[in-house]
Amino acid sequence: MDNLTPEQRRRNMQNIRSSGTRPEVLVMRELRKRKIYFAKHVKTLPGKPDIVFRRKKVAVFIDSDFWHGHPTNFIMPKTNEEYWSNKINSNKKRDRKVTLELQKQGWQVLRIWESDIKADIHKCINEILSQ
Repeated sequence: MDNLTPEQRRRNMQNIRSSGTRPEVLVMRELRKRKIYFAKHVKTLPGKPDIVFRRKKVAVFIDSDFWHGHPTNFIMPKTNEEYWSNKINSNKKRDRKVTLELQKQGWQVLRIWESDIKADIHKCINEILSQ
């Protein structure tokens, strides 16, 4: 049972961003500091990667621990478990499909967890730049 009214839930869900999230902003800021050129949220590529290096054909996705079901950090909500289980599993399935599609087109795909960015952003940046 949801403890919010439908209107409160609607407003809450509307405030959840798909782009411009804090982890994305931190990574992009660090790349700009290092004067690294990249494109962001390229709509012509499957899955609209968060960061794209066109010349190297590298697509980077910054995945939220919650929305993409991090293996250890994801905590299943206690309410409406069936809905959330289906939602997160379909997100994971879509992520795998997008990754395969990009790889078939010759792209190298890198997925970085939000928690890894919080733990050590410089390690994540170095991982991106090593591609």
